[in-house]
Amino acid sequence: MNYLQIIVALFKYDRSSQKIPREVLEMIHVKGLTKAYRQQPIFEDLHIQMKHQKINFIMGKNGSGKTTFMKCLLQLEQYDGEILYNDQPIDQVRHEIQVMYDDTPLYMNLNGYQNIRLLLNAPIDQKKCEALAREYLPHEILKKKVKHYSYGQKKKLSFIFIALTKPTYLFLDEISNGLDYGTMMELKAMIKKWSEDMTIIATGHQFEFYSSIVDELFILKDKSMIQIHDFQEKGEDLGDMYQAFL
Repeated sequence: MNYLQIIVALFKYDRSSQKIPREVLEMIHVKGLTKAYRQQPIFEDLHIQMKHQKINFIMGKNGSGKTTFMKCLLQLEQYDGEILYNDQPIDQVRHEIQVMYDDTPLYMNLNGYQNIRLLLNAPIDQKKCEALAREYLPHEILKKKVKHYSYGQKKKLSFIFIALTKPTYLFLDEISNGLDYGTMMELKAMIKKWSEDMTIIATGHQFEFYSSIVDELFILKDKSMIQIHDFQEKGEDLGDMYQAFL
């Protein structure tokens, strides 16, 4: 199973499973993460904690292991060490995870409504679903096949999945690429709103987009990670931090 197929599987996982009560959520806890490719170490005994209701941003130079780290969190890579979600392995919380990235897989020959119903894979009130969907895209667009959507419209279709399923853990990978200014501002406001109920882990190269919403910054460097707590309170931007640490 390739990376895209696994992401689709995450979208299609049975979301009718019982959710973890919000009041007991704590964090993602990475303990002793060690990973190597062909005997070349990527991470060595990495320890971090990502708290709930925070926007956590992963920064690093190209080739530093950002994508590998995200894949380890999602158990798409083999590794040594332990990664726990509220003290549980990922298999216990997979129904609470969604992934949104630069090119989320969609069914091109189905319309927007059909994509939503198929990818949700869970009982949901049809009228409620369609009413919420129209907050993001017009009815006339949602009736069209996705192959006729613009890049921004495809991205908004992904927003609808998140708004409907309200995952506990949301992974964002390069999601601001290719968006016009208006859509980027809408997305930024959504992410901030979503963080009131979710643990959000994001990575990307558009620092200007993320700087004003990041809570916790994690910088990949020298096979380990530097954590900057309460990033917003420090009055810095991500570009400054990149220059200072990398």
